[in-house]
This record gives sequence, C-alpha cells and structure tokens, in this order.
Amino acid sequence: MCLSEAKVRGVIIKNSKLLVISIVITLSSIFFDKFKDYSNFKHGLGLPFKFLEYYDYNIPKNNLKLLSLDNITKINFRVDMFLFSVLAIFVILKYFIKLYYKKEKR
Repeated sequence: MCLSEAKVRGVIIKNSKLLVISIVITLSSIFFDKFKDYSNFKHGLGLPFKFLEYYDYNIPKNNLKLLSLDNITKINFRVDMFLFSVLAIFVILKYFIKLYYKKEKR
C-alpha cells in the first residue's frame, strides 16, 4: 500500500465518522424540535428540514410518545428531506472543522 492510498483511506474514515455524527444529530433533532403546523392535521419535525410528518389533530405532549404503538402509524418519514438534513449538517460540520484547523495553524 502506497502513501496516497493510506491518505485516501484516512480521509474516507474521517468522512464516514463525520457522516455517522451527522446522522445521529439529525435523528436526535426530532426529540428537541417543536412541531411545526402545516395545517390542523399535519405537523412536521426535524432540523434543519422537517423530515418527519405527524398526521393527527392532537399532537403528543412529549416527542418520545411519537414512538409509541398508537402514534407510529400516524408518522410519515420523508427520506429525501432526511438526506438533505444529513447533508446540510455534514457540510456545516466539515466547514467548522476546516475553520478550526485553519485557526490552529496560525
């Protein structure tokens, strides 16, 4: 294995760790985000884009109750918006890491 292959492998490992962190941050955002009302019946959750839609007139008082058996059938998980959210968080984290290392070198 030559030096460039090791460098590429290191970049891939760093990016995959950053991707996992981005996915965890995006999924955990549904637990501290507030419901956004699209109508009286449709509500959205997720940051930075609303990727989880809840269909009911009454929203749960606690976001953890979304995972109960009664509420799980009222949820629509939008994969496209989830991937956009993960990508946005990934790019923001990558930018802040690059900015941090640039300040470190000074």
